[in-house]
Amino acid sequence: LLLGEDPATRLHPTMLAVAWELLSLLPLQKIVTTNSGELLSQVPVEQVCRLVREPQRVAAWRIGPAGMSAEDSRRIAFHIRFNRPSSLFARCWLLVEGETEVWVMNELARQCGYHFAAEGVKVIEFAQSGLKLLLKFAQRMGIEWHVLTDGDDAGKKYAATARSMLDQARADEHLHLTQLPALDMEHFLYKAGFAAVYHRIARLPPNVPMNMRRIIGKALQHASKPELAISVAMDAAERGTESVPPLLRNMFASVQGLARGKAD
Repeated sequence: LLLGEDPATRLHPTMLAVAWELLSLLPLQKIVTTNSGELLSQVPVEQVCRLVREPQRVAAWRIGPAGMSAEDSRRIAFHIRFNRPSSLFARCWLLVEGETEVWVMNELARQCGYHFAAEGVKVIEFAQSGLKLLLKFAQRMGIEWHVLTDGDDAGKKYAATARSMLDQARADEHLHLTQLPALDMEHFLYKAGFAAVYHRIARLPPNVPMNMRRIIGKALQHASKPELAISVAMDAAERGTESVPPLLRNMFASVQGLARGKAD
């Protein structure tokens, strides 16, 4: 039995990969503790055990002997293990549909005084991997979660998926699910007081007789969705915290509460 504590300490990632490969060749059972995402990216998630400090104990969370199907394991390996290994250290996942939400959530939360990195919150887009798989994985690994969805048909399906997981866990919906009262993030932010940003990027006058959908479409001809999100965040920074929609401020508070519930 080989016990190792933080083997990644002071090792360059390349040297860490070499050292771990050598350790893997030894015909021994190995138990290693680490705070390194680099090391975690080299270990199958079925072999990872999360240790979570609780008031009366240290809880251990893992996939378990049943494991996952080959397809689920592949998707988790790509989305989490290879691309976001540090998310396994998070206390709470804020699951959003795409890159736009990742940009705008991190920035607006910071402006509202919520420091996600320090609170152990990770914003993760789920559209590429599938929401249900990430929720199942988070629950089996002892990670709290909150889902943000659009108000379109796809968003309603995602919300239904989140509710089905909540029914199984008997949890409060408002702590784990936020659904935008608009088709998507662009329409929501436009109606929430950031119309001037979209008019400016679309190169249109403020009172142009044009419907919201066409204005947003013209803005997207001049900038990508992430660029629009960054512009909205910069505008909010100039106008102050009160410009951030109350729906999002309430969501940030819920996410922070979930993360702190897992902290101590």
